[in-house]
Amino acid sequence: MSNRLPQEIVEEILHRLPVKSLVKFITVCRAWNSLITNRTFISDHLNRTIEASNCGGSLFFQFCLKEYKGQIHLHQEEFYSLYSVNQQTNHFSVERFPLSHLFRRDRLDIFAGTCNGLVCAADYSSFHSATILIWNPLLRKYLVLPKPIMTYKKRKRQLYDDYHLHFGFGFDSKNNDYKVIRLMILCAEQDTPHVEVYSLVSRSWRIIDVRVPPFFFCYLNDWLAPIAVNGAVHWVVGRRGFDRSRYKFILSFDVTEETFGELMLPQQSREVASTLLAVEGGHSLAVVNHFMKRNRRVFSIWVMKKYGVIESWTEVFQCDSKSYGGVLGILALTAGGKVVVKLASEVITLIDPINGSLEPVGRQGYSEAYVGSYVESLFLINKEPDVLSF
Repeated sequence: MSNRLPQEIVEEILHRLPVKSLVKFITVCRAWNSLITNRTFISDHLNRTIEASNCGGSLFFQFCLKEYKGQIHLHQEEFYSLYSVNQQTNHFSVERFPLSHLFRRDRLDIFAGTCNGLVCAADYSSFHSATILIWNPLLRKYLVLPKPIMTYKKRKRQLYDDYHLHFGFGFDSKNNDYKVIRLMILCAEQDTPHVEVYSLVSRSWRIIDVRVPPFFFCYLNDWLAPIAVNGAVHWVVGRRGFDRSRYKFILSFDVTEETFGELMLPQQSREVASTLLAVEGGHSLAVVNHFMKRNRRVFSIWVMKKYGVIESWTEVFQCDSKSYGGVLGILALTAGGKVVVKLASEVITLIDPINGSLEPVGRQGYSEAYVGSYVESLFLINKEPDVLSF
């Protein structure tokens, strides 16, 4: 009688193991190496991880700490962390991200988003030399994208670039492919963005000819972190009506079909400053409103309970700038309803709206922060020449 387990049992066991364990098991034998690095196994493992987390997951944090002496900026550090609300101990770890040397500045300019365990970041301080990368922080692996196709030539005596760049990042479930969306908007063509898409499978950019709902680009001052939900990437945008009024809506991009669409914001969001909000697990679309009331800034979170159904927008949280010792901004929402906020004391804190409890996250003194949804993933585990480690 053989002591070996059937192959299907072995695969079932491996599907249930965390990513860090699977990374170690790659070296056990060639058969396990071949299995764990297989694209089908990687996708199946991701789906199993999402199911096991009950629509939860983790949150990815990026913190920026600036140090000054008087008015002089001395030093700046960036830290990247994964936070799991479901764990009870050692759930928050901080580590420095050593890839800043790839960028022209001493910090990453923007995050194009998080999706299924991957993070897309970019430095677009220079149009022609923009560095864009896709990174798996758990595996400590990253891929630097080739230079985009679309370029722009500055006119003579032109002091400032008259274009805007915007990014998105999402997953094409039909083709098992991750895609980066890059929109270039020329100031002279405000309502006509030029669109190109990068495919992780093909490792290349291509310009797509697709209809984009017209929008007024100057209204997009808060969309640096678009949200990927339900197979689409989303941004809050606005456009002028015939009576020169401004109409705000959510611009969506279907990552599989590569088509744009529109979603209506909750009525309360159309007249005030609004930004999309990261939700743990990445399964819900949420928006946070910012408005003044009695000389105080008010923050209001609305969640679309059923994707695409406008009537399902529901307010789940509201506070003002004087609450909890001083609230400067709202960064994310956990699957359990807790709210990640930045306090005036420069502490990122988890607030439980039910009992009002506060749980500090990370160190004190962060001047900037970005939060995105996150789930463990084996993507980029393959030892391909363009996938680098740190």
